Amino acid sequence: MNRQLRIMLGEHRGLSIDRRIKAIFWWCYMHTERPLPASDILEKMPTDETIASLFRAASDTHGRDELIERWGTAIQWNDLHMGSPYRIDY
Repeated sequence: MNRQLRIMLGEHRGLSIDRRIKAIFWWCYMHTERPLPASDILEKMPTDETIASLFRAASDTHGRDELIERWGTAIQWNDLHMGSPYRIDY
């Protein structure tokens, strides 16, 4: 299932994130055992506003900054720069 969704998203590159989420909803719904007729699908499918609010809620709760602080995997200034003057006496 994941491979099929990746293929579908790869074939529709260039869509905004909201449109990609909507395409995934649509694909999953159309591959159910008994999808509804097209007129009824419009009532059941989430709207653009619903998708945007779901995406905002998901991105707010799973921020990258929390992961960096929790695991300490971020690059720090001291990793790339020396605190003392540059030595040339080697």
